Amino acid sequence: MNIHTDIEETARGWFVRLNGPDASEAEWLAFQDWIEAEPAHRDAYDRVEALWIALDEVPRSALPANDDLPRPRRSRPGWLYPAVGMAAALALAVGVWPLFDAPTEIYRTESAPRTVELSDGSVIHMNRHSDLSVRMERGRREVVLSDGEAAFDVAHNASRPFVITASDHSVQVLGTAFNVVNHDGRFSVSVERGVVAVTPASGKEAMRLTAGQRVDQLGRQPAVLSRVDPASASTWRSGVLVYRNASLAEVGDDLSRYLDKPVNLSVSAQNLRFTGVLRVADEAVMLEQLKELAPVEVVRSADGVDLTGRDSR
Repeated sequence: MNIHTDIEETARGWFVRLNGPDASEAEWLAFQDWIEAEPAHRDAYDRVEALWIALDEVPRSALPANDDLPRPRRSRPGWLYPAVGMAAALALAVGVWPLFDAPTEIYRTESAPRTVELSDGSVIHMNRHSDLSVRMERGRREVVLSDGEAAFDVAHNASRPFVITASDHSVQVLGTAFNVVNHDGRFSVSVERGVVAVTPASGKEAMRLTAGQRVDQLGRQPAVLSRVDPASASTWRSGVLVYRNASLAEVGDDLSRYLDKPVNLSVSAQNLRFTGVLRVADEAVMLEQLKELAPVEVVRSADGVDLTGRDSR
């Protein structure tokens, strides 16, 4: 067996294993190591995934015997049929393969979070002041996060990619739980478990993130990859905002969404860093917490909040 054939077979093996209902975190991490070891590994896996998505019918050999079923097209590679059979049987058994495209659903939150359960078993936890739409199609599940923050727990279904669009960024799910922020030019993804493929603004290729990784991008600035505690990916769901050496600009951006008004930083505050925990509460309480933990002065008005470095006054 030559090297090329061996890589192709390994890629097919990974595809079948990871799209099974019992794929473990250890398998996802091992897959991440394999796919990053050689460019040829990534190319081979992408070819397998592309062929899967291109399928528009389930082959006869994958379903129970029935003379009335259409025969598969001969142009499809034979090695793909067993993988199609497993996923098709699973989809038919649990009823997650719709016969028609569902209409676009629009969801919006104001002063309280909201949980949205999708028809495929995926769950979206929407933070305050967030807007998103959901489109469930036969071959694709798509969410557009227009503004705000949401935590996703996505059900595995390789035949229907789950893609999130946030401004000109995209996040393609490979089976995972993760958090996405899209607000006022700031984009962030934090992974709690599993793997996601993130395409930053103007990105030439997707970045694959595993549990405990985070990517941030502000406008057209370069994307920044960092390590985080996986458990902190969506701590807002527990009513706390956790920061570790975060820029005050990031803290101000979060506060602007919670307070539903702009939070402006003076020049003296823009370079400050913040480590601490803010409990989600009303405007006065959250701003008082920030004053106690960071060297800033806070000026509130009906139109916004101004933060100034305390040493500059």
